[in-house]
Amino acid sequence: MKAPLALAAVLLLVGCSSNASPGVIAGEPWVRTTDGAQRPDMTAVYVNLTNPSEEDVLLVSADCGDVARSTELHEMVMADGKMVMQEAEDGIVVPAGSHQHLAPGGPHIMLMGLTRELPVGSEEIACTLVFDDGSSREIVAPVKDFTEEQDTYHEHG
Repeated sequence: MKAPLALAAVLLLVGCSSNASPGVIAGEPWVRTTDGAQRPDMTAVYVNLTNPSEEDVLLVSADCGDVARSTELHEMVMADGKMVMQEAEDGIVVPAGSHQHLAPGGPHIMLMGLTRELPVGSEEIACTLVFDDGSSREIVAPVKDFTEEQDTYHEHG
């Protein structure tokens, strides 16, 4: 019994010590529901991105299919003394050996011109995340409720 576990541990260590990078890891994706939203024609996709490589990687685009007429990467910036949302035209950096959390109040994937309502638990949204290193990741994001900042979308910059 111990030999298979030891072999698995060695293979795991060898795999981790190789120079091959697994690319950005995407975890815990979700989409904000449109239930009760101030702007039911838009919502956001959130996901935790981890970059195990030794170089920064840029999230350059996202495609979430036919759920929205337009999909953009957004960031929050300070303008005239308040935080505003604007398109992240250069993409979103996922730092080397670190994380980038796409979350409410921070960078996120904006879905605009929704083609349907997204009630809690109604469906899961499939998105393809594209990075500047040529890699892509498929995520499946369930529609969830979010209680903090309910009914509040930040102003566009």
